[in-house]
Amino acid sequence: MSHKLPSSTDKYYFEVLQNEQKSEMLKFLFESFRVDEPLNRASKISREEIGKCLNRALDRALKTESSILAKTKDTHEIVGCMLNSVWRRDESTSTPEEGEDKDFEFHTIRKEVAVVGEILNELHESFWSLRPDQDVVLHFEISSVSAHHRRQGLASKFMNWSENEELLKSLGATGIATEASSLANQLLLAKRGYQTLATTLLETKVDSETGKPVLVCDDGTDRVNLMFKEV
Repeated sequence: MSHKLPSSTDKYYFEVLQNEQKSEMLKFLFESFRVDEPLNRASKISREEIGKCLNRALDRALKTESSILAKTKDTHEIVGCMLNSVWRRDESTSTPEEGEDKDFEFHTIRKEVAVVGEILNELHESFWSLRPDQDVVLHFEISSVSAHHRRQGLASKFMNWSENEELLKSLGATGIATEASSLANQLLLAKRGYQTLATTLLETKVDSETGKPVLVCDDGTDRVNLMFKEV
């Protein structure tokens, strides 16, 4: 990887995610992303329910050296990451064959978790029709920083590194796409010039028995946005 990593700080250093770090990264995602991300909190998703989805996201990310992580200098533990994958039109399956898993596939029968997958897959699968001019994009899979290490600028460093033209050119990507599932991330991406292509309001996903929204987030998140930035 010729693309330069962010400079180390007093507390943290940065690495490009490698295959041998998969189990360590999965542990971080279980302990941090699973419990901190708004939709995950709202659905009370378990390790068993999210495990398959996280494994698939990691497998996609590990196909290229396009994901970044942060570790503490004292304990060398992962405290943040941005998992990215290369998403190609000619490899995308908008309508999977019977029995084939979608990108956001959860092992569950609980409606709260099923609705999370439904929202993410609907937005994800709409991208190519909404941007017919794009053939290869970088896909932000997961961005997460441990609760005890926020407000240290890690998320911005991850974004700056991932948006670098040198990296994107080496991957053949002409844009960046993501499903932004938290209010904080939606605001950050908007400030960085990302366009909202499609939106799903959480209030539109209601329980058929009670008529109430299945998911209610505790941080003000009321929607999931499909967002895009052209390089």
